[in-house]
Amino acid sequence: VWCQAQSSTRNYGPVFEEQPVHTLFPEGSEEEKVTMACRARASPPATYRWKMNGTEIKMEPDSRYRLVAGDLVISNPVKAKDAGSYQCVASNSRGTVVSREASLRFGFLQEFSAEERDPVKITEGWGVMFACSPPPHYPGLSYRWLLNEFPNFIPADGRRFVSQTTGNLYIAKTEASDLGNYSCFATSHIDFITKSVFSKFSRLSLAAEDARQYAPSIKARFPADTYALAGQMVTLECFAFGNPVPRIKWRKLDGSQSSKWIGSEPLLQIQEVGFEDEGTYECEAENIKGRDTYQGRIIIQAQPEWLEVITDTEADIGSALRWSCAAAGKPRPSVRWLRDGQPLSSQNRIEVSGGELRFSKLVLEDSGMYQCVAENKHGTVYASAELTVQALAPDFRLNPVKRLIPAARSGKVIIPCQPRAAPKATVLWTKGTELLTNNSRVTITTDGTLILQNISKSDEGKYTCFAENFMGKANSTGILSVRDATKITLAPSSADINVGENLTLQCHASHDPTMDLTFTWSLDDFPIDFDKSEGHYQRASLVSTKGN
Repeated sequence: VWCQAQSSTRNYGPVFEEQPVHTLFPEGSEEEKVTMACRARASPPATYRWKMNGTEIKMEPDSRYRLVAGDLVISNPVKAKDAGSYQCVASNSRGTVVSREASLRFGFLQEFSAEERDPVKITEGWGVMFACSPPPHYPGLSYRWLLNEFPNFIPADGRRFVSQTTGNLYIAKTEASDLGNYSCFATSHIDFITKSVFSKFSRLSLAAEDARQYAPSIKARFPADTYALAGQMVTLECFAFGNPVPRIKWRKLDGSQSSKWIGSEPLLQIQEVGFEDEGTYECEAENIKGRDTYQGRIIIQAQPEWLEVITDTEADIGSALRWSCAAAGKPRPSVRWLRDGQPLSSQNRIEVSGGELRFSKLVLEDSGMYQCVAENKHGTVYASAELTVQALAPDFRLNPVKRLIPAARSGKVIIPCQPRAAPKATVLWTKGTELLTNNSRVTITTDGTLILQNISKSDEGKYTCFAENFMGKANSTGILSVRDATKITLAPSSADINVGENLTLQCHASHDPTMDLTFTWSLDDFPIDFDKSEGHYQRASLVSTKGN
């Protein structure tokens, strides 16, 4: 007796576990490096390369670029050299995949212009706007305004409004208390780094006059078309001059107000917008002298999102294969294919048509890593899968023909033949040296299964399945023995009894003497467990042909 143990690890292509993300690096940061992360599970382990703007990065010994495991580390990053789009490439002997692209951008906020700002003079009671004119910056800023000195910030009180889109300050109706010097205060927030700058002061003076009342006039307004991504928060701004100070109301012209609306007056904010929020919105400014309105549309769009993806596939050489992937998004995403990181197009046996990839006849060279890429202007998503094209000689080691095949006289027997083979093997059956073909009692199915019907003693013998493809051939043999069929000679009959009385149900059977006979009982198709019935059910006979 001997035992052989064999351990093997199945090889597979790279599967990303961590991919680079969009990174914002503050200019002037004390941090001396940027790390773009990349890690893939693979067997054998993956090797890594990186691309910047589509060009491979050379990892020279004295370069500012270093590869740490799969991560790309950039020392002393500089905007002029390092800002761009980065992509990780992971490879092993099974194939290559590329990560999503991630941008490295540099956050900055320059100083305001040193030029003096013109003074503003206006009649008391009228509205006024101060332009912020922020300096060059990235990304967006938050805005406040100083009156006369730091930190005397102007509150948003309904009469005064600071646009977070432009930074401009609006005063709906000026009052004597508004006299003074105004400065725009802009702040940049990048991670934990905050930087603020402020403009030169602009002097506001008022011409005293009996303030007359006048109708609203909307001065701060949201765009005619506001594009928003599904799931984001949308903010619309609307502010008007007028005396008395106008009240601002919002309405959706082609639908009802959503429970996701928050805020009021100059701002309308909609949390986690969806396509149901798309439509025309109206801002109304009203006071006792009249009203003014403004309308604009919210247009909802969406990043690509997978509806159907490809999965790892093993296919036989010479067979056909169809892969498909589908993505939702607005605008509708375009779909392209990659094989081992390179663009794939229609050629010879391969047809690429949008989200479909077809192989008419697979060859070994088609094995590799494939990626379906869906993209629109809002983003890109990748789906990856490994294709393994198999070419195997027939092999019965995992699924041999059953060694001993009992069959009941006059009955039917089914003998499967399922060797592992690629491409699918051609199957022949023999009984002894006789080649079997289909007839009234013998059927060989398309999958190679042998079916014998109306079994007789003459059917006993050795049955061999021969399997062959262009890679090789193999066979497997089983021995068919014919037995007398098991028959129930006395079946249980229906009975009416009183509660509490005993009942014996009889069951007798005949069978081939070379085989053991076992009786099982069931109640309403559920097997009876005599061991757990606590004596309620008992076997009444120990005779081998009686199962009472």
